[in-house]
Amino acid sequence: MMQQSAQTRRHLLYYYGFACLTILLLSTSCASRRVERYSSGAASIGSLSRQYNIRITPKDNQALYHAVAQWIGTPYRNGQSRIGRGTDCSGFVSNIYLSVYGKKLARSSADMLHVNCRNIGRQNLREGNLVFFATGRNKKKVTHVGVYLKDGRFAHASTSQGVTISYLNEPYYRQRWVAGGVVR
Repeated sequence: MMQQSAQTRRHLLYYYGFACLTILLLSTSCASRRVERYSSGAASIGSLSRQYNIRITPKDNQALYHAVAQWIGTPYRNGQSRIGRGTDCSGFVSNIYLSVYGKKLARSSADMLHVNCRNIGRQNLREGNLVFFATGRNKKKVTHVGVYLKDGRFAHASTSQGVTISYLNEPYYRQRWVAGGVVR
């Protein structure tokens, strides 16, 4: 009888230790992902570069990539704009432009194109230009905006993925392209 309760205690200690170790590992791994996702600095630019296969060089606008990296993974929320909490496409672009270039933009994507930008074609896009799309039923009405990065990639707030980086050559965006814009 005595030997059985000692053996039971050892099993309980073993399972208790295993449970504590599991909880510790899970809480540490969740915290490290969150810090990397919304962290600032060179590490987040590096992870952005690796994750999206963008070769970021010293000649590139580091402030732009830093700002975009802070927003990656932020969920889509209509009418809100807080890193990690939620944003829509025009709120994301407005925040990027204010923090990187010190320029205040119109709040809607259509107004950004018509009030703040000079139209350019896809072949003339440069880092920091805006890209506009018609994602609604009206194929000519601008309803979506993103910030051009380089090599055909742009950052935007997607309704399905949150803030992410996409390719202009993806069929969805190629079919809905309206214009590029140089902010005045």
